[in-house]
Amino acid sequence: MVIGVKYCGGCNSVYDRGRQVNRLKEQFPEHEFCTASQTKVCDVWLAVCGCMRGCVSIGDLEAKKRLFVLKTEKSFDEVRAYLKGERETGNGERQDPVDAKMQQKVLYVGQEAEYTKTFFRDDVEKFAVLTGDHSRLHTDMEFAQRVIFGRPVVHGVLAASLISTVMGTLLPGEGTVFMEEHVTFCRPVFYGDTITAKVRFTSCREGKTQYVGSFSGICINQRGETVVSANCRQLMMKTLFEVKNPQEEAENFAAEGIDLS
Repeated sequence: MVIGVKYCGGCNSVYDRGRQVNRLKEQFPEHEFCTASQTKVCDVWLAVCGCMRGCVSIGDLEAKKRLFVLKTEKSFDEVRAYLKGERETGNGERQDPVDAKMQQKVLYVGQEAEYTKTFFRDDVEKFAVLTGDHSRLHTDMEFAQRVIFGRPVVHGVLAASLISTVMGTLLPGEGTVFMEEHVTFCRPVFYGDTITAKVRFTSCREGKTQYVGSFSGICINQRGETVVSANCRQLMMKTLFEVKNPQEEAENFAAEGIDLS
């Protein structure tokens, strides 16, 4: 079953929307999750709102089975209950999620996907603990006021990581291997900024057992300003992925010393 996820703008989110969606993906790996940038027709649509205003636009979404408008963390319980019921098929046997996960994911050069997250101070503090980067530029208001930005900024790498989030979960998706990244940090990201990472599959080279895809990514804030841009390469095994329109052949790798056998 294909489950579409469409987020609101995140201007007044009162809970971590992405975390709740990721929990669904972990609990129900037998289903394919996609975004409104990939398709408008899904078996189930999740219109994920950050607050009770429920301002996300759903007029262009077509749900074959069910459309959920999710305004609180509690509302995700209804989705879980529905998906648990859908697990029971025919004679009541549960579908095997392992078989579903091992199916090839079909990709096309030109395909796009996106993911949105709002960064708060606790995200920065957790990232500082994980990485050891406790620079006061990110965590100390008084110190940051003396620097060019005048206030604390989110770690650039943390903001840029949303591009990796898209590639690791949506496009190409689970099982891809990050090979290379060239990143430009265009503008600072501040506490409370809502960042949308958009990734496009730009080209692909095909080998005997795997593809290497090139992807472009940008992160934009709630004002539509680009804060990060990147060009990346991902390795995709043919056991997990099928690219319908690869543009370049394996011999093109010879000059770069990459073995695709």
